[in-house]
Amino acid sequence: MLSRVANNLYWMGRYLERTENLTRYMQVQYFSSLDAPLENQKELALSSVLHMAGLPVPSDDSLSEPLILVEIALEENQPVSIKSSVKSARENARGARDVISTELWQAINKFYRFVNDYPEDYFKTRGLYDYTQNVLELCAICKSRIQYSLLHDEVWAFVKMGMHLESAVQVTRMIMSKLTDIKKLQEMKVSKSVESFQWGTLLKSAEGFDMCRRLYKMSPTDINTLEFLILNRTFPRSISNNLKELQFYHNEISLLKHPHKDSIDWKVGRMKEYFKYLTIEELLVQPNDFLGKTLDYLYELNVDLEKVYLNY
Repeated sequence: MLSRVANNLYWMGRYLERTENLTRYMQVQYFSSLDAPLENQKELALSSVLHMAGLPVPSDDSLSEPLILVEIALEENQPVSIKSSVKSARENARGARDVISTELWQAINKFYRFVNDYPEDYFKTRGLYDYTQNVLELCAICKSRIQYSLLHDEVWAFVKMGMHLESAVQVTRMIMSKLTDIKKLQEMKVSKSVESFQWGTLLKSAEGFDMCRRLYKMSPTDINTLEFLILNRTFPRSISNNLKELQFYHNEISLLKHPHKDSIDWKVGRMKEYFKYLTIEELLVQPNDFLGKTLDYLYELNVDLEKVYLNY
């Protein structure tokens, strides 16, 4: 496979996953804030979404709800916006058009048309739920086309590798953003029920609320939420599971039978095993430092993948 095509497939997967995670986080945080037991919950939700997206958070006095939501959802000149991500996914799909299915291309093209043509005036007044719900459904359609209309060969492996790396990045960013929110709430000396509500919104942002409750049989806490989203190897969106899947798909394209030190195989395998035997007690000592180092590792891994497979 040409490196150019591999690059298109990998980034198509990453942009689709990025779109889905940012959209769900924005939807859950915003609409949960309407029922939250705090007066300034909406401002907290808006700053949380900005933080998760990697955008600067202005002072509370300058938090403009319409401007922030439009920037994240529909601003074409904002590289991290949902609209920009969908556009980038389509451009990469076009670059790999010869190796992907017609069904997948049509799904991504339809996705792009929906986002590109969505009226901004309607979005500002009453279109947030309609927009985010449609984006999530169109993401699901694209991912089902990837799963069921492509041969499970190296084409599929590059797409899935991009998706799992991006999923790990986005879940890490979600957790870091929510830790920042909870620190603000603790400074306000809120009750434990308010903290539990915030952990619940984090789980819902990763579609893990029901399964976490089923596993632990109790309300969300810092311990069970972080253990579930970071260390649980059976929850598809956890960081640990994404590392496991990333290693699997990389093995599908790797030519190394005996990985050497500092190879991608070795780095992914080492990190996967580290997460496998890490305990929640160790993680909770310095959770922000741990997550920051995890994010740095994932970014470095992306650089390695580009050097070995994607540069052209």
